[in-house]
Amino acid sequence: MEKKIQVKIQPLEAKAFEPFGSVVEDDTLGYPATELGRVGLERLRVKYRPGADLVDQLAIHFTYNQTFIPVRGSMVLIVAPPPTNREEGEKNGPDAYELNYDQVGAFSMAPGQIAFIEQGTWHNIMTLEPVCQFVNVTRKNEGEGISPAEELEGKIEAANAVRDYVEFVDVRKRDNCVIQLSI
Repeated sequence: MEKKIQVKIQPLEAKAFEPFGSVVEDDTLGYPATELGRVGLERLRVKYRPGADLVDQLAIHFTYNQTFIPVRGSMVLIVAPPPTNREEGEKNGPDAYELNYDQVGAFSMAPGQIAFIEQGTWHNIMTLEPVCQFVNVTRKNEGEGISPAEELEGKIEAANAVRDYVEFVDVRKRDNCVIQLSI
């Protein structure tokens, strides 16, 4: 039987978000950076899906940081701190990266809020509204185009094939766990 990791959704606040990155507010800065490719801005959307309170996949990447800015509708950003065993994951693949389930957080983001996640932070997004449009500040390779996030949701093998510098991990398959969100 799979284990459900209970995580309460909390408002996005700077102090609570520190283990994962920073909240860009009136008196702070965020510095988008990438070691390879270029920093790209794209406007995307995520739709509500039944069962959105169960999260079974997370993304991770080490060559750039990433920023999420909802512009219409709210989103929930699910995060966990970077693994402490990066070398093992680089050697043996993303399933070897440590994921500390005790430190998973979920933050509700209202339109105009800005969450800046550090390289290596585990993450995923979802919405509890019909649709959320957001700005994604991310890495892009030359000629890559817009992220096909909506079409790839829940399709880890296809997602891994599209952007080889982002690793998607199915935690249900890997750890027999799902993250269950509550309000």
